[in-house]
Amino acid sequence: MTGRKKVIIHFVIVTMLISFASTPASAGDRSFSSVVKHLESNYRARRQGTMGMISFARFLVKIIRPAGIKNFKVVLFREVNLSSGPTPGTEEFHSRMRRLVSEEWRLLVQYASRSKNQWVYVYVTNEKEDMKVLVVALQKEASFVAQVKFSPEKLAKFMDDPRIMGISLKDKNDRIDQEQKSDTAEVKNNP
Repeated sequence: MTGRKKVIIHFVIVTMLISFASTPASAGDRSFSSVVKHLESNYRARRQGTMGMISFARFLVKIIRPAGIKNFKVVLFREVNLSSGPTPGTEEFHSRMRRLVSEEWRLLVQYASRSKNQWVYVYVTNEKEDMKVLVVALQKEASFVAQVKFSPEKLAKFMDDPRIMGISLKDKNDRIDQEQKSDTAEVKNNP
């Protein structure tokens, strides 16, 4: 292997390691990890293996930034013993969740279905011009904790014209309809 190839390979490896390295923890990041640790220690939650796919997806998101998404974290659990601690849906569980999630987060949605044994908490917070969403979804078979940081402005632009790396994600029929509307508008404006 030539010296130039070695330098390029080392550069790629260092770049990947830096991108996977954790960023300085903010209070929002501590909330995510606090909830994950709480579920693992108090409810014997077992993480589901993803064979590095989530790390790879995080790397791609950092490079491509689709729809204004800047970063995300996800921990999937395959089993959660909800009977080994305060039962979700009870006041004790809600207050514990509130203590785990820092005060900068506002509870946006709280969903509970006791008959289906499902509980979902969605928290939001602002970080400068970006927005962060923290989702805790619990059920016995499959639970997850996810955090996403995104730019609302870029998300709105993406929703108007969904493109990733210059490739349009619109359905062919949507583009034809949009072109027809544009042609109709031009005819109305130019009699």
